[in-house]
Amino acid sequence: MNQIYISYAWKDNKSELGCQREELVDKICTALISKRYNLIRDRNYLTLGKSIHDFMQEIGRGNYIIVVVSDKYLRSEYCMFEAVKIMKCKDYEQKVFPVVLQDANVYTKEGQSDYINYWKQQKEKLKELIGSELSLNEDSAMHNVAEKIIEISQKIDEFMFFISDKLSIDPSINFNAFINQLTDAIKDDAVKLRSKKSILVAGTGGFNIPDEINWCAQKLGEKIAEYNYNLITGGWDGVDYVVAEKFAEKITQQNIRLTDKLTHVVPRGKQPVFKGGKVEYTELGINEWLDCLRYSDLVILVGGVGGTYETYLYAKQEKIPVIPIVCTNGDAKKVFDEMLANWDSKLMGNILPEKFKSLNQYINDPSTAEDVVNDVMDIVNEIIFAKMMLNAQESSPDLVSS
Repeated sequence: MNQIYISYAWKDNKSELGCQREELVDKICTALISKRYNLIRDRNYLTLGKSIHDFMQEIGRGNYIIVVVSDKYLRSEYCMFEAVKIMKCKDYEQKVFPVVLQDANVYTKEGQSDYINYWKQQKEKLKELIGSELSLNEDSAMHNVAEKIIEISQKIDEFMFFISDKLSIDPSINFNAFINQLTDAIKDDAVKLRSKKSILVAGTGGFNIPDEINWCAQKLGEKIAEYNYNLITGGWDGVDYVVAEKFAEKITQQNIRLTDKLTHVVPRGKQPVFKGGKVEYTELGINEWLDCLRYSDLVILVGGVGGTYETYLYAKQEKIPVIPIVCTNGDAKKVFDEMLANWDSKLMGNILPEKFKSLNQYINDPSTAEDVVNDVMDIVNEIIFAKMMLNAQESSPDLVSS
């Protein structure tokens, strides 16, 4: 959840106000990049050959958007069409952080009326200019421009109300407070998102597992709890037990009911080795895998000697992303090699194979195991968020229509 778009009027950056605006945006970008956020601004994105229309669609689907509102912005066809796309996005009120500059007269009724009337006048001028051609030639460039102007004139009052009503800190007055407000909101969203997602961990069974598997399983249990995910296990000894034990320790420290966060899926007549959490019973055989996966949004594999590989095959069949910790060897190494040979970018949330390859690290102590698990969880978070964004796009067809 680290991708932030910036929408602002940048084409007049030679004027005094334009220079001030550019300096402020530069400062915001520098501060957020230093915190490892990915900043996307159209001035850098729209190089030769890039589609302006595609960028407008993309910014409307953006994770988070900073809208730097100036008088120039409110009178710019390009900027206001970006604003229209943004407002079509589901839950845009929580994703957009407006920065209202002093030259934008949005806090008075007179100022708001001025901007609303401006776009009504633009619409009327366009109608007079092209007349009946507007309805006759729907494929013409002029028709597309007219549609944009009409849509802006219809949405300007809603946009004005939103930016004037939403409480926002002015970064030109209190820069650090603005950055903190933005990053705190993103972190809160991330916690809420992850609290509804569940991770299945599968791996080597037995009470005497190799050190590197034990270290990874311990760190995984801790990190999955720290990131507020739910944990799913098959209730076995070995990896299942170690992950559940460390997960439970962290959850109880947070004063959260363990039965709300930990679920073991086991065959009828069997009890999970780790005593704690909720138990869901299933039938022996294929349902042991399928019912585990039914509760899961993502799978992490640690070692394994056969059954773990079957977990991967069923997860692949069910279109659930899998992350094998390759350095724990066994089935995890086999799955890692197979996934690289048949890379499914869409299933893996558009994670690049190069990033996936970076998991192939050496583990020789708990510290190096923690480094690997941190990298695993970075990828987990990206995939989970990418899946959420895909669902949001599919539920907002207006954003993907041309």
